[in-house]
Amino acid sequence: MNFQTITTERACPQNEIAAYIDGELSSREELDLEMHFAVCQNCKAKLNEQKKLLCALDFALENEREVELPENFTKVVVATAESKVSGLRRPQERFKSFFVCAALLLLGVLGLGGDARTVLQTFWKAGDQFLAVGGFLFHLIYDFAIGTAIILRSLSHQIVFNSAVLFVFFSGFFLFALFTFSRLIVRNNRA
Repeated sequence: MNFQTITTERACPQNEIAAYIDGELSSREELDLEMHFAVCQNCKAKLNEQKKLLCALDFALENEREVELPENFTKVVVATAESKVSGLRRPQERFKSFFVCAALLLLGVLGLGGDARTVLQTFWKAGDQFLAVGGFLFHLIYDFAIGTAIILRSLSHQIVFNSAVLFVFFSGFFLFALFTFSRLIVRNNRA
C-alpha cells in the first residue's frame, strides 16, 4: 500500500455518500463531493453500489404490494407481543427495587444529620397543609354537587310529572337510550 492510497482512504467522505444520494447536502458540498468522485474510483464504486442497492430495494418494495396479509394478522401480532411482554418483570425485581428505594431514603435522612428532624417536620407540616386544602376542596365540590342535585331534582319533578307531554318525551328518550345502549353492547360482544 503506498502513501497516496492511504491519504485518499482517509480523505474519502464515506458518511457523505448516503447523504449525497438522499439529497441532504448543500449545493457546495455536492459540488465538492462530485469533484471527489471524479478523482477517487473507490468512492465512485461505493456510490454506484449504494445506488444499485436502492434500486433493488425499490423493486422489492414495489412487488411487496402484491403480498396479501390475513385479516387477523394485526390481532395475532398484537396478541403475540402482549404475551411475550407480560412475563418480563420478575417478582424479585420489585422486591429489590423496594429495598434500593428504602436504602436511598435512609441515606438521604442520614445525610441530613442533625437537621433531619427539622426537615422532616417541615415536610410533615406541608403534608398537613396539602391535606387540609384538599379536604376543603373536596367538601366544597361535594356540597356544591349535593345542592345542585337537590335543586335539579325539585325542578325536574315539577316539570316532568306535572306535564304529560314532557313525561312522554323523557320516557321515550329513556327507552331509546336503553335500546341504543343494548345494541352497542351486543355489537361490541360480537367483535
